[in-house]
Amino acid sequence: MTTRKTSSYIRIAGGIICLLFSLAACDNQTIYHTYQNLSIEGWKKTDTLKYQLPAQLAGKQYDLEVGLRHTENYPYQDIWMEILYPLSPDRHPDTLHITLADKQGNWKGNGTSSNLYQYTSPHHPVTFSPSDSMIQIVHIMRDEPLKGISDVGIRLLPFTSSINTQKDK
Repeated sequence: MTTRKTSSYIRIAGGIICLLFSLAACDNQTIYHTYQNLSIEGWKKTDTLKYQLPAQLAGKQYDLEVGLRHTENYPYQDIWMEILYPLSPDRHPDTLHITLADKQGNWKGNGTSSNLYQYTSPHHPVTFSPSDSMIQIVHIMRDEPLKGISDVGIRLLPFTSSINTQKDK
């Protein structure tokens, strides 16, 4: 009986160790990742989401993903936002258009039992100037306040060139 019990514990411990190694092997090289919560009453045009970047990120190029968490009450298939660089006054904002649902109204993101969906936009390159230690995100939709968005996040990954050298030959 003791041998069976010990054997079970060894299998469970081995399974846990394998799981931990597989999670470590899935490292996606995330450099920075954070979300900002929004008011339950909605995202007002004056609600500027601020992301303080670590100093070592300034002056480099990254792949940027923007993540959104929204409810089924979000009334649109897409959202328009701007990324602002407040410490680089001569720099123009980046405009993002993210499609959250297909033409039939099916949400693209992963859903939960609480009717909350999460969608992450594809990577796009962003280069920070040496003075960029903060970025800001605002929505540029007409609704005031914009209802149904609960969180907005950013994730920075190492920049990967999307140039296909075989195609360009």
